[in-house]
Amino acid sequence: MRLVSEWLSLHRAQYWTQQRVRLGGMPDGIGSSAQSEAERALLLGAFARWADAIVELPDRTELIEAKIVAHPVALGQLELYARLLPLTPNLSHRRGLPVTPVLLYAVPDELVLQLARERGIQLVQYRPPWVDEHLARHAARKHRAPLPQRLQEASS
Repeated sequence: MRLVSEWLSLHRAQYWTQQRVRLGGMPDGIGSSAQSEAERALLLGAFARWADAIVELPDRTELIEAKIVAHPVALGQLELYARLLPLTPNLSHRRGLPVTPVLLYAVPDELVLQLARERGIQLVQYRPPWVDEHLARHAARKHRAPLPQRLQEASS
C-alpha cells in the first residue's frame, strides 16, 4: 500500500483517487441465509475483491494493482477487477467509461511484464529508495526475478 500511496501522490494528485477499493457485490443468494451479522460479514469477506487503487480520470478509470516485485497473480487480479468495476454500486458513475488496468511495480520480472503487455495491461515502474531497504530486510531473495529455466541451464 505504501508503494501505491506514494505513487498516487506523486503522479495522480490532480485526480480523484481511492485506495483499497472494494469491487463487485455479493453474489446472488450468498449471505441471505446467514444466521447473524457476523456470519454475513464473514461471507461477504470471502467474496470481497479489493483493488489497491482506482483513479478517476475524465475519460477513463485507472485500476491499479501494486506489487513490490511484478508478480503474475497481479495480472489475473487486474482482469477480474476490470470485470467487477462496472458491477460495483459505489462506482456506478464510472459505468460506460473505459477501464485501464495498471500494474504498478518496483522490481521487474520480464516474463510477467511480457504477459502484461500481451493482455493490454499498462506497466508502471516506481522504485523509491525505501524499496531496496525493504528487500534487504524482508525479502532478499526478491532482489531480482528468477531466471527462466533455459537461461539458468545455460549459465550453469
